[in-house]
Amino acid sequence: MSRRFTLVAVVLPLLAIVLGIVRAQLFLGRSRDFVFEIGGYDPRDLLRGHYLQFSLRVASVPAREACVDQPPGTCCLCLTHAEPNQVSKVEGATCATARAECDGVLPLDVLKRPYRYYVPEERATNIEWRVSAAMQRRAAQAVVAVDADGVARVRELRIDGEPIPGGPGR
Repeated sequence: MSRRFTLVAVVLPLLAIVLGIVRAQLFLGRSRDFVFEIGGYDPRDLLRGHYLQFSLRVASVPAREACVDQPPGTCCLCLTHAEPNQVSKVEGATCATARAECDGVLPLDVLKRPYRYYVPEERATNIEWRVSAAMQRRAAQAVVAVDADGVARVRELRIDGEPIPGGPGR
């Protein structure tokens, strides 16, 4: 009985890790990438622990289709791919129209929620300074993977088109 318990105790955590990796790879495999400018979520403390916390920045959201006086949850962001290293085009539209006509669709609340990007501990302060300076120049971007259900996950952060070391948090 003791050997079985030990085997289960070793195999279950490994299985959970492998399943998590497979799940993340499946998501990234079935999603499309879009590029957004980023802004600090909390300007007093961009770096929290060993991750950067930020929000997606869209200067203005022109309307592809009017969403005024629509019930909550029926207006979405219509995403269109741009040239490499260029910010993706974002327009407002009803979710139904966006799903039918756009390259990607996201709910409006993605612009309000915080995102995390984990950075190496030994480079955290330097990266925080570089990202903060790049945000002021509007040169900090996030590559966001978006699946068909409108789920968004940060794939990487870029400063002046160059990826910064680290990994997505959510």
